[in-house]
Amino acid sequence: MKISGTYSFDAPRDRVWRFLIDPHKLSKCIPGVKQFDTIGENQYSGEIDVGIAAVKGVYKGTVKLEDMRAPEHYKMVFDGKGKQGFVKGSGTLDLAEENGKTVLKYAGDAQIGGPLAGVGQRMIEGVAKTMTTQFFTAMGAEIAAAPGEVVRQGVTINFWRMFLKWLSELFGGSSGKRTASS
Repeated sequence: MKISGTYSFDAPRDRVWRFLIDPHKLSKCIPGVKQFDTIGENQYSGEIDVGIAAVKGVYKGTVKLEDMRAPEHYKMVFDGKGKQGFVKGSGTLDLAEENGKTVLKYAGDAQIGGPLAGVGQRMIEGVAKTMTTQFFTAMGAEIAAAPGEVVRQGVTINFWRMFLKWLSELFGGSSGKRTASS
Protein backbone atom coordinates (compact mmCIF):
# COMPACT_ATOMS: atom_id res chain seq x y z
CA MET A 1 0.00 0.00 0.00
CA LYS A 2 1.28 3.44 -0.91
CA ILE A 3 0.21 6.73 0.63
CA SER A 4 1.38 10.26 -0.10
CA GLY A 5 0.28 13.83 0.22
CA THR A 6 1.10 17.31 1.43
CA TYR A 7 0.13 19.41 4.40
CA SER A 8 0.75 23.10 5.04
CA PHE A 9 1.50 24.63 8.45
CA ASP A 10 1.41 28.32 9.37
CA ALA A 11 4.81 28.08 11.04
CA PRO A 12 8.49 28.30 10.09
CA ARG A 13 10.18 25.11 8.91
CA ASP A 14 12.52 24.93 11.95
CA ARG A 15 9.54 24.91 14.32
CA VAL A 16 7.78 22.15 12.36
CA TRP A 17 11.03 20.13 12.22
CA ARG A 18 11.56 20.39 15.99
CA PHE A 19 8.00 19.19 16.50
CA LEU A 20 8.51 16.19 14.19
CA ILE A 21 11.53 14.95 16.13
CA ASP A 22 10.07 15.46 19.63
CA PRO A 23 8.55 12.16 20.83
CA HIS A 24 6.58 13.85 23.63
CA LYS A 25 4.88 16.25 21.19
CA LEU A 26 4.30 13.54 18.60
CA SER A 27 2.63 11.28 21.15
CA LYS A 28 -0.06 13.92 21.69
CA CYS A 29 -1.01 13.78 18.01
CA ILE A 30 -0.85 10.11 17.03
CA PRO A 31 -4.44 8.81 16.86
CA GLY A 32 -5.11 6.15 19.51
CA VAL A 33 -1.64 6.28 21.06
CA LYS A 34 -1.49 4.40 24.34
CA GLN A 35 2.29 4.41 24.74
CA PHE A 36 5.21 6.06 22.93
CA ASP A 37 8.66 5.55 24.44
CA THR A 38 12.21 6.37 23.36
CA ILE A 39 14.28 3.18 23.13
CA GLY A 40 17.41 4.61 21.49
CA GLU A 41 18.64 7.56 19.47
CA ASN A 42 15.80 8.36 17.05
CA GLN A 43 14.15 5.02 17.89
CA TYR A 44 10.77 4.59 19.54
CA SER A 45 8.42 1.83 20.60
CA GLY A 46 4.73 2.34 20.89
CA GLU A 47 1.26 0.97 21.20
CA ILE A 48 -1.81 2.35 19.45
CA ASP A 49 -5.45 1.39 19.69
CA VAL A 50 -7.11 1.64 16.30
CA GLY A 51 -10.90 1.76 16.45
CA ILE A 52 -11.93 1.90 12.80
CA ALA A 53 -14.07 -0.85 11.22
CA ALA A 54 -12.37 -4.22 10.73
CA VAL A 55 -8.95 -2.70 11.48
CA LYS A 56 -9.88 -2.39 15.18
CA GLY A 57 -7.31 -3.56 17.65
CA VAL A 58 -4.19 -2.76 19.60
CA TYR A 59 -0.95 -2.69 17.64
CA LYS A 60 2.55 -2.63 19.14
CA GLY A 61 5.58 -1.66 17.14
CA THR A 62 8.74 0.31 16.60
CA VAL A 63 9.68 3.39 14.61
CA LYS A 64 13.19 4.44 13.63
CA LEU A 65 14.14 7.77 12.04
CA GLU A 66 16.94 7.57 9.48
CA ASP A 67 18.62 9.74 6.85
CA MET A 68 17.94 12.85 8.95
CA ARG A 69 18.83 16.15 7.29
CA ALA A 70 17.64 18.94 9.59
CA PRO A 71 15.39 20.79 8.97
CA GLU A 72 14.26 19.31 5.69
CA HIS A 73 14.06 15.50 5.53
CA TYR A 74 13.93 12.18 7.31
CA LYS A 75 13.02 8.61 6.55
CA MET A 76 10.88 6.64 8.97
CA VAL A 77 11.05 2.83 9.15
CA PHE A 78 8.20 1.15 11.06
CA ASP A 79 7.14 -2.31 12.07
CA GLY A 80 4.04 -3.23 14.06
CA LYS A 81 1.80 -6.15 14.90
CA GLY A 82 -1.43 -6.93 16.62
CA LYS A 83 -4.09 -9.65 16.72
CA GLN A 84 -5.40 -8.41 13.37
CA GLY A 85 -2.08 -8.78 11.56
CA PHE A 86 1.08 -6.85 10.90
CA VAL A 87 2.26 -3.77 9.06
CA LYS A 88 5.80 -2.82 8.15
CA GLY A 89 7.31 -0.33 5.81
CA SER A 90 8.91 3.05 5.46
CA GLY A 91 8.11 6.60 4.53
CA THR A 92 9.73 9.98 4.02
CA LEU A 93 8.92 13.46 5.25
CA ASP A 94 10.24 16.50 3.40
CA LEU A 95 9.79 20.09 4.58
CA ALA A 96 9.98 23.20 2.42
CA GLU A 97 9.44 26.79 3.47
CA GLU A 98 7.09 28.76 1.20
CA ASN A 99 5.90 32.30 1.97
CA GLY A 100 6.45 31.97 5.72
CA LYS A 101 4.64 28.63 5.87
CA THR A 102 5.99 25.11 5.90
CA VAL A 103 4.86 22.60 3.31
CA LEU A 104 5.30 19.01 4.42
CA LYS A 105 5.35 16.32 1.74
CA TYR A 106 5.02 12.72 2.83
CA ALA A 107 5.24 9.44 0.97
CA GLY A 108 5.22 5.92 2.30
CA ASP A 109 4.88 2.29 1.39
CA ALA A 110 3.63 -0.42 3.75
CA GLN A 111 3.25 -4.17 3.59
CA ILE A 112 0.29 -5.63 5.43
CA GLY A 113 -0.21 -9.26 6.42
CA GLY A 114 -2.32 -11.62 8.47
CA PRO A 115 -6.09 -11.24 8.84
CA LEU A 116 -5.62 -7.49 8.33
CA ALA A 117 -4.62 -8.07 4.71
CA GLY A 118 -7.97 -9.78 4.06
CA VAL A 119 -9.90 -6.61 4.90
CA GLY A 120 -9.14 -5.14 1.51
CA GLN A 121 -6.80 -2.47 0.29
CA ARG A 122 -9.49 0.20 -0.09
CA MET A 123 -10.49 -0.11 3.58
CA ILE A 124 -6.85 -0.08 4.74
CA GLU A 125 -6.06 2.95 2.57
CA GLY A 126 -9.11 4.75 3.97
CA VAL A 127 -8.03 4.07 7.55
CA ALA A 128 -4.46 5.18 6.76
CA LYS A 129 -5.70 8.42 5.21
CA THR A 130 -8.06 9.09 8.12
CA MET A 131 -5.33 8.53 10.69
CA THR A 132 -2.84 10.63 8.70
CA THR A 133 -5.33 13.50 8.47
CA GLN A 134 -6.12 13.24 12.18
CA PHE A 135 -2.40 13.30 12.99
CA PHE A 136 -1.62 16.37 10.85
CA THR A 137 -4.75 18.19 12.07
CA ALA A 138 -3.71 17.61 15.69
CA MET A 139 -0.13 18.58 14.88
CA GLY A 140 -1.31 21.80 13.26
CA ALA A 141 -3.32 22.68 16.37
CA GLU A 142 -0.32 21.97 18.62
CA ILE A 143 2.04 24.06 16.46
CA ALA A 144 -0.42 26.97 16.29
CA ALA A 145 -0.92 27.00 20.07
CA ALA A 146 0.65 29.76 22.10
CA PRO A 147 3.56 28.67 24.32
CA GLY A 148 2.14 27.01 27.43
CA GLU A 149 -1.36 26.70 25.96
CA VAL A 150 -2.92 23.27 26.43
CA VAL A 151 -4.52 21.96 23.25
CA ARG A 152 -7.32 19.46 23.67
CA GLN A 153 -6.96 16.41 21.44
CA GLY A 154 -9.17 13.47 20.60
CA VAL A 155 -10.96 11.94 17.64
CA THR A 156 -14.11 14.08 17.98
CA ILE A 157 -12.22 17.32 18.55
CA ASN A 158 -9.85 16.63 15.67
CA PHE A 159 -12.76 15.70 13.39
CA TRP A 160 -14.31 19.13 14.01
CA ARG A 161 -10.95 20.86 13.49
CA MET A 162 -10.58 18.98 10.22
CA PHE A 163 -14.14 19.88 9.15
CA LEU A 164 -13.76 23.56 10.05
CA LYS A 165 -10.38 23.72 8.27
CA TRP A 166 -11.96 22.17 5.18
CA LEU A 167 -14.81 24.73 5.27
CA SER A 168 -12.31 27.54 5.68
CA GLU A 169 -10.31 26.34 2.66
CA LEU A 170 -13.48 25.85 0.64
CA PHE A 171 -14.59 29.44 1.27
CA GLY A 172 -11.25 31.12 0.70
CA GLY A 173 -9.23 30.52 3.86
CA SER A 174 -5.64 29.37 3.48
CA SER A 175 -4.47 27.93 6.79
CA GLY A 176 -3.46 24.30 7.08
CA LYS A 177 -4.06 23.22 3.51
CA ARG A 178 -3.88 19.47 2.92
CA THR A 179 -3.89 17.34 -0.18
CA ALA A 180 -3.51 13.61 -0.28
CA SER A 181 -3.33 10.84 -2.79
CA SER A 182 -2.60 7.16 -2.61
